[in-house]
Amino acid sequence: MLHSLLSNFALLTAFIYFGYMIQCRFLSKKQSTPWTRAFLGLMLGLFGVVLMYYTFPIGAQTVADFRQLPVLIAVYAGGGISGGISALIIAVYRLFFLHGFSFHSMAGAVNVLITLVIALFFLRARKLSLKRWLPALMLSAANTMVLFLLVLNISSWAAIVMYTLLFIVAGMFTYLMLQHLREADESVKMMREAATRDFLTRLYNSRAFEAMMAQKIASSNRNGAPFTLLFVDIDFFKQVNDSYGHSAGDAVLLQFADVLRDTFRPGDHIFRKGGEEFVILVDQCDAEQIEKIGERLRQNVEAHPFFLPGGGELRLTISAGSATYPNVRQEELIDKADQALYEAKQAGRNRLCRAIY
Repeated sequence: MLHSLLSNFALLTAFIYFGYMIQCRFLSKKQSTPWTRAFLGLMLGLFGVVLMYYTFPIGAQTVADFRQLPVLIAVYAGGGISGGISALIIAVYRLFFLHGFSFHSMAGAVNVLITLVIALFFLRARKLSLKRWLPALMLSAANTMVLFLLVLNISSWAAIVMYTLLFIVAGMFTYLMLQHLREADESVKMMREAATRDFLTRLYNSRAFEAMMAQKIASSNRNGAPFTLLFVDIDFFKQVNDSYGHSAGDAVLLQFADVLRDTFRPGDHIFRKGGEEFVILVDQCDAEQIEKIGERLRQNVEAHPFFLPGGGELRLTISAGSATYPNVRQEELIDKADQALYEAKQAGRNRLCRAIY
């Protein structure tokens, strides 16, 4: 019995850890669909089948294991679809394939299905909390106790109490594992996000620009859709810092970032290169379209009042330069956009200039 218990805990640890790692690396990158939730239910159902081979005896003809835990995990991880598929796989396997069809196999299958109902009532997909997990776990344990005592007429109270306590311990161990892995995953995501974001404006930073630029070029080569690289510079921004202080300059940059977000589409990517310099990757935008978009941005900035921390407001303008891919070759794209920005400044600022191809 001790060997089986240790095997169950080892299997729980390994499956939860590697399963969560696979889910975070491969499944979480895609939008959750019925197919991904069905796959999750399939994997947890098979895990429940594996657990049924690491049983401990309760009575003369009955064995027990932790097969209910994969059902609880499935409902938490994927909702009703995952939970239903996992419970169905475990119940059918117990009913017909593990030691053959019998009254005991029917009782075992019903036990799994009742656990599914309990899980669906208490647990919520992707929302893990002790006040929901603990009642689901306790009722699942109580359901098994009732099965042992009233249905299967097992009279070994010591074995039943021991199994119930072990099941609760295993369930809490599962909860703590899931909680720890979720917190670790969220911490990693936060660190990755912080590494690619500007600390002040929360726009993407230069490091993110290099990676997304390469992705955008590869995507354009695949689908043939053009995109435009737009360099934007706030005119005479140094005077804001010199006249009103750096706190006022930071306030202006924050408001300017909001204007950029309001002007561009969700599919466009906005970066702060540093200081008052910004870059926008405008998706599916050719050389003619960028003139309209750039003019809209220029007008939005010109019409926007920028409020200062100590009171008062400023009116600002921008200069911008653009280069469109594939009109401009990949290795010249950044230089051409930067050159166009320089020309806009030389021509009197408050304007957009396009790169000459």
